[in-house]
Amino acid sequence: MSPATASRVLSGGDYPVRDETRARVLQAAEDLNFRPNRLARALVTARTSTIGAIVHDISDPYFGEIVRGLEDAARLHGYQLFVCSSDRNAERELEYVRALLSYRVDGLVFAGGGIENEDYKQELRKTLDGFRSSGGAVVMLAPNSYRAPSVVPDNQNGAALLTRHLIELGHKSIGFISGPDHLRTSAIRLAGHRAELERAGVDWQDDLVESGQFTAEGGGKAVALLLERRPDITAVFAASDLMAFGVLSELAARSVRVPDDMSVGGFDDVRPAAYAGVPLTTVAVPMQALGAEGARVMIEILAGKRPRSRVLPVELIERQSTATVSHTRRSDSRNG
Repeated sequence: MSPATASRVLSGGDYPVRDETRARVLQAAEDLNFRPNRLARALVTARTSTIGAIVHDISDPYFGEIVRGLEDAARLHGYQLFVCSSDRNAERELEYVRALLSYRVDGLVFAGGGIENEDYKQELRKTLDGFRSSGGAVVMLAPNSYRAPSVVPDNQNGAALLTRHLIELGHKSIGFISGPDHLRTSAIRLAGHRAELERAGVDWQDDLVESGQFTAEGGGKAVALLLERRPDITAVFAASDLMAFGVLSELAARSVRVPDDMSVGGFDDVRPAAYAGVPLTTVAVPMQALGAEGARVMIEILAGKRPRSRVLPVELIERQSTATVSHTRRSDSRNG
């Protein structure tokens, strides 16, 4: 048996090798505890069968679900996934991009929304353009200024759905807790909320908006500020479930009953949302499907295809954290 024949079998390719020969090669590899050297193979094929994923916060269940879908789909096609958590920091994100490219990943997936920083955007564009020109693939799973194939949730419509739900329950004074100001996703969800208020004839008020940084701690601090500034609010829309959990905790500490005294809504529908102290009304993003579809688009690009970008629909999930405005609450609001 020639070394070339053994190499064909061990490479995993669909080469014409007799079944008996293939079985002998695989048995010998097992006996010798042989493991293919991916880096050595990459020198020949210019491919490493690896994909790099950059998320904003791996401790956030939202990103955990996306990575689950991405990893499962990538593995089915023979790809391994490397995950980096940037903490929404522009400099750190660029460092991870460079590190992943130095390991010669075949593709990069950005699971978090684009960072709105001009220096960052210019450097990212230059780096990714070079990567793609050499055969690399880039896929966006959230809104981003960099133009690449994307699979994103319908953030604007999702925010409109939750806002409409609150308005239909009689809420007019709605506090909105946004994500970090420098993220494109934050701006889009806020825009959807504002557009729905205007459509319903509810006046826009700047002091009803506070940033919660897409964290539970930030959500708690944001609702505290809103209550100090606007004690008349009857509902709070947190633009992520993680922030909504912080809102629920802060309201419980203040003995504010949900939903009797205050309605609370979130966004994402991470698994803990259904099991919170008060099950959370939220906007469901198909997170695992988002990751899986992103992997599919990535593999199509690497196969030389030109897949279309997609916007995945979202859905309003009504649970026990929202209700009609109570007579007591309306009376309190009138009395200031």
